[in-house]
Amino acid sequence: MLGTFVDDLADVAEKLLSCDLDDVAPRALLRSMRELEVARRRIDAGTDRLVDRCESTTAYFEDGHKSAKALVKHLGRLSGAEAVARTQTVRALTTLPAVAEAYRAGRIPTGCIRAIARTAANPRVRPFLGVADPVFAEMASELGHDAFCDWLKRWEALADADGAGEVADREHERRSARIQRSDIDGSWHVESDHGDIQGAVMAQVFEAFVQAELDADIAWAKAEHGPDFAMDQLPRTPRQRRADALFAIFRRAMAQPFDAKDPEPLVSIVIDDESLAIEADRAAGESVAADPERIDTAICSTDSGVRLHPSSALAALVVGHVRRVVIDASSNVIDVGRRRRCFTGSSREAAQIQALLRDLGGAGCLWSGCDTWYRRLQVDHRRAYHRGGPTDVGNSDLQCGVHNRLKEHGFRPVFDADGSWIIVRPDGSSITPAA
Repeated sequence: MLGTFVDDLADVAEKLLSCDLDDVAPRALLRSMRELEVARRRIDAGTDRLVDRCESTTAYFEDGHKSAKALVKHLGRLSGAEAVARTQTVRALTTLPAVAEAYRAGRIPTGCIRAIARTAANPRVRPFLGVADPVFAEMASELGHDAFCDWLKRWEALADADGAGEVADREHERRSARIQRSDIDGSWHVESDHGDIQGAVMAQVFEAFVQAELDADIAWAKAEHGPDFAMDQLPRTPRQRRADALFAIFRRAMAQPFDAKDPEPLVSIVIDDESLAIEADRAAGESVAADPERIDTAICSTDSGVRLHPSSALAALVVGHVRRVVIDASSNVIDVGRRRRCFTGSSREAAQIQALLRDLGGAGCLWSGCDTWYRRLQVDHRRAYHRGGPTDVGNSDLQCGVHNRLKEHGFRPVFDADGSWIIVRPDGSSITPAA
């Protein structure tokens, strides 16, 4: 019986590969892609079910394998990490029936299932899994991969508060850096490891310098080839621009005296008031109780969406080279770090904070799936100004240049009844929803 099913599946795959796609209308193509994505998830769930059966019956012994992990690594020619992920999944699903049901129905992407399995493998969060099961199923069925994984990490940090704090402290203690020259070809290799707050600041500075190098290349290409230049006509590769950006940071540092005044805040850390108070108690030596139910109100991240441990925000109170933005349970700003009196004087900064609170995966383009760097996003009216949209923070949002211009061609964001934003085509129909 199982062999017949596998043969039928092979026949379906062959038909799909030989299907004539030339005459398929764009919208029909998009609908089919969505439906196939759901079917692929269900096939993954079925494959994991076979792994579960092989593990529970020790069928892997039939070919002399030592474990189910070794079996799937051999049969699928998989990496060790993927083999571990599959065996972790089958073990996690036995304790997460709601997640397992949604997975079998194709509502949860396989990547989100693997992330849930990794979290469930943490022994310190197991007491909370029974309550979390339906919540995991709901969130993984609704959020995109990046947003869900960020949500899941925050949940794990709340369920394992002491463990998350220990990891953050250990990462900072193990910070290191070196610049070493190769004995083989004389090239130089730069390597460093940092804790979350140093890493967040350095990443933001590095991204800004990389963008400056890209802007310089684009200006050169426009001058040489005109405004319609192709990206492959840029004088440097992305790798070369990143290398030059790092060198520019060192060069800029040498142009300043070593006792120069620190610049204005490079990073804003957004944190809720309860998390800040709890972290202050932890720093004072008090035991921190795990409370994953705070997941809807707890937040600690940079304005670009990089998740941080609350100890980083506590350090910002003292260090001062980042700006803290403390919010209450209703996402109202109740305190801004001392390096600036108030961030609301800048509409761009206010819109970035608003976009971050809209989607805790990071301040990104309102268009789902767009991964434009948030520093390149444009602040504009969510409801167009010429259609009566007011010029205030409540009607502002971040979009990339392409999607911002699409609003002038009939595409527009619409607030759905369930509290989410959907994108509507010029004819009034919604764009193809996520699977």
